[in-house]
Amino acid sequence: MFASIYIPDFSLQAALRHQADLRSKPVGIIDPALSNPAIVEANAAAKEFGVGKGLTASQAMARCGKLTIKTRSPAQEQAATEILLQTAYAFSANIESTAPGGCTMELKGLGLSTPTALQSWAAKILAALAPFHLEAHMGIAATPALSWLAARRARPISIVENPAEFVSVLPVAMLEPSPEIAEILERWGIHTAGDFLALGKGKIAERLGADALDLFDRVSADLVRPLKLVAPPEHFSEQIEFESGIETAEPLLFVLRRFVEQLSRRLAARYFIVAELQLDLGLFSGPNYQRIFKIPAPTGNGETLFRMLRTHLETVRTDAPIVSLRLGAKPSQPEAHQFGLFEVTLRNPNQFAETLARLGALCGSENVGTPVLEATHRPDAFGMRTPDFSGQPALSRHRSPGLSLRRFRPVLGAAVKFCEEQPAWLQCPIFNGVIAKTRGPFNYSGEWWDDHRWSRQEWDVETFDGSLFRIFRSGEGCFVEGVYD
Repeated sequence: MFASIYIPDFSLQAALRHQADLRSKPVGIIDPALSNPAIVEANAAAKEFGVGKGLTASQAMARCGKLTIKTRSPAQEQAATEILLQTAYAFSANIESTAPGGCTMELKGLGLSTPTALQSWAAKILAALAPFHLEAHMGIAATPALSWLAARRARPISIVENPAEFVSVLPVAMLEPSPEIAEILERWGIHTAGDFLALGKGKIAERLGADALDLFDRVSADLVRPLKLVAPPEHFSEQIEFESGIETAEPLLFVLRRFVEQLSRRLAARYFIVAELQLDLGLFSGPNYQRIFKIPAPTGNGETLFRMLRTHLETVRTDAPIVSLRLGAKPSQPEAHQFGLFEVTLRNPNQFAETLARLGALCGSENVGTPVLEATHRPDAFGMRTPDFSGQPALSRHRSPGLSLRRFRPVLGAAVKFCEEQPAWLQCPIFNGVIAKTRGPFNYSGEWWDDHRWSRQEWDVETFDGSLFRIFRSGEGCFVEGVYD
């Protein structure tokens, strides 16, 4: 047994997935790739006014003044195709991409032996597609070709238990004969597939040629062709083009929330979670704004993912209106990690990352993060880096021998008296008195090749009361850098 999923008016449904307000209104879609662009699909509301395939945009608007005309979007159709294949794969491992907006599945090994079980199984597939705003039909039959024909006639599920009875009333136009063969069959009075089969395979080959034999095979209950199996793409993205540029955050966030919900559902159907989000804003001025969000703790929670996007977009300013939006998700398998007895981790890494993003918006991203040493010998030189949540926390069990220097930030200004180029007396906010012992000077300098050059002399000194300090002298004066514990 085989089952086929058919999405009628596929291009139109793909274009309206993220525009719920238009689904109940008259809408037609044109294909700009055609030499003479015309209506290729129209919804039921438009058909009530006589809008149909082949009409030009002006002819269609003449019949329905409230008609909304959309343009085919290959990106949105690609996303809808991905959803279809990914959903079908969740119900059967053997799937075929039969046509745009259609796929065929083999039911072998699924244990569906009764019409009731088949009906329930097909209903679950249609229910799985409904949250993605895709209305589909399903056909189930003994051959892939018959199941595809049944899906195109289903309302919404058709199970072919008697192939001969099904074919006997099937319009011959459903077989999509060539215009020449269709004209001949019309002159012969052949209107159903049953009448066509009654001619016999030999007579059809003799009178109509090889092309007609292909039509005969489509409705044969004995010919089972092998499926051209495909694997569903592990690519998850949603995209939309705006008819007028967006200049405020509210409509953009409204669409983004829908995108996040759709992507979360798609990944959940494949038992994935989101490890990374890719945001791409198409600008009217040309260059796109792109940003990658690495999820600290991969998750499928749509609210958590949306908050990350919203927090970032609150600080984004573009130089031109936004004309397109694309959001991609990189999948990941759910993982569990067993920490050691002395290892600790953040309770909620995603919430922590969101807090850092908000702090970055308030204080500047260069002032928030993890401090890292810079590639220089300049003392206390460091930069800020976005925290990395990918590695496991490490526990330091070793401590270098010797005294620890507790540094002052900022350093303490000091007055130092020197005797034979050695410090002999120190006055600072924490000490005032004679220096008993000194070690140094230690001379340091660097970055002489630009305006950030620096130089300093350091001493480790012991005062008369036994305190140990590190002091230094630079072009800016004398300072106490820290105290030894």
